[in-house]
Amino acid sequence: MCRCEGCKLAKMLTCHFCSKKLETLRGYVLHCKVHRNEPHPFFRCVGTDCKRTFCTYAAFKGHFYRVHNAPEPSITAGAVVTDFKCAVSLCECKFDTVKELISHLKKHITEGQTVPCPITGCENAFTVKSSFTAHMSRKHRKCSVDSVSDKYREHVSQPSAVSACEDVPQSSNDATANESSELPQDFNETFLRNVCLFYLKLQGQLLLPASTIQTIVEEMQNMHDLGQDYTLSKLHSLLKNDLSLTDDVVAKICHCVKESDLFSASHQGPLRTTYSRTHTFQKMFKYIEPKKVKLGNNENMTERFAYYIPVTQTLNTLLESDFWKNSVSQQSCETQSDDLCDISDGQNFKSNQFFIQNPGCLKLILYQDAFEIVNPLGTAKKKHKVVAVYLSLANLPAHVRSSTDHMSLVLLCGENDLKQFGSAKVFSEMLEDLKNLEENGITVDGETVKGALYCIAGDNLGSHSIGGFIENFSHSVYFCRYCEITRTEFENDPNFCGPQRTPESYDFAVLQAEDIHSSKGVKKGLTWSKHFYEALYLRSCLTFLRQVRTF
Repeated sequence: MCRCEGCKLAKMLTCHFCSKKLETLRGYVLHCKVHRNEPHPFFRCVGTDCKRTFCTYAAFKGHFYRVHNAPEPSITAGAVVTDFKCAVSLCECKFDTVKELISHLKKHITEGQTVPCPITGCENAFTVKSSFTAHMSRKHRKCSVDSVSDKYREHVSQPSAVSACEDVPQSSNDATANESSELPQDFNETFLRNVCLFYLKLQGQLLLPASTIQTIVEEMQNMHDLGQDYTLSKLHSLLKNDLSLTDDVVAKICHCVKESDLFSASHQGPLRTTYSRTHTFQKMFKYIEPKKVKLGNNENMTERFAYYIPVTQTLNTLLESDFWKNSVSQQSCETQSDDLCDISDGQNFKSNQFFIQNPGCLKLILYQDAFEIVNPLGTAKKKHKVVAVYLSLANLPAHVRSSTDHMSLVLLCGENDLKQFGSAKVFSEMLEDLKNLEENGITVDGETVKGALYCIAGDNLGSHSIGGFIENFSHSVYFCRYCEITRTEFENDPNFCGPQRTPESYDFAVLQAEDIHSSKGVKKGLTWSKHFYEALYLRSCLTFLRQVRTF
């Protein structure tokens, strides 16, 4: 077998999370443990001819121990294979194979008896069948006939030169040492990142309050300190009394162990308080500071704001991420058939000059909706109702785009403020960024990437509010934002469609907004430009929602 450096490097395994090189599959599995709190991770098995992926680290680790950690059992030369007998009292059953013996012992456990482990050197005893099964699978999967204890033998076999069960626990510390030796050596930052992701999951995904998380941090540290003090006292006693080391050497070893405690270093330092955790999150992860959009003063002369997370910075961060570089194809996903497989198959998309001239551009999808954050009885009161706008990309694969976890927050504003100050003022910063993105683009790794708004998704009320249409659906004559059907025509024939709305008809309706019938459902005083209407409304609702209706 070749052992040159070139062959070693060629056989090394690469972690797809952090690109770290690992020499063994076992080391790769142990290393992936530090990435188990990554947001929505998937663990890829890199075993020979194995292409399975797993959503949780526990499932990935179990797969490794079941499939890739079990070499073929072998019988050592010089061993004499004999019959086995049950060592449980009052049982005289005999067996030809180890498998039959273990299966029989499980029956005794089911009957309520305590069964010791049949492997030589293992002193564990079991009263639960599942625990015994798991123990044999994890600790003695490679056992052979020579590893079975003599009390389970009908005739004692001759001693063999080499033990056939390499994983017989000579001491529990040996197994721990083997696992520790394959863990990455320099992973202070990785450990801290993993803990930060855990607390962010509690806060952002499980919605625990900061005060609850602070209690968890303090109690975890207290319990850890108690356990560490007990461990150090045992270590001090072993080194001084059993190994007869000097006090200076013992103190130095205990101090080294305590200083190497990454858990305490994290929780007594950067993760100690809510304030310090917030700053650690901002430093460790790519944090985009929201901008205040000043709206004016309300009726109580209180200054009101909307909060906007810049779209260009959000897109920059996404395009620089490994997720985008490794998982997203920037090539056109248009199909040649007439089937509607994705939003890019619509005629409006295919005929849009901007998307034709920039096939690799970013196709932005905005989603807006209002939600109540305080009232537990519902949204009828609307006192604290907030309008939120989110961003996704049509460039993402469909299965990724369908997950809310890949939607980025863009804007938050009180619904009352939106009605008082108007959509043009609330969305002014966002519109400026969208216009700049379409005309100039953003620069990522020396390459300029342009983008344009493809569609806005939302419910009827929100879409009519943004589009400047009448929001009264029960009494208004023109209630549809797609066509100019009247209520009388709809009542006579619900399947009837009126003349389709166009940017030209929309502009004419704005000019006629004084007359509710001439305006054809468009509200008076709309300040949005024609460019914004084309980008924000026509490109989105009239095409995207029709395609959704088709499905």
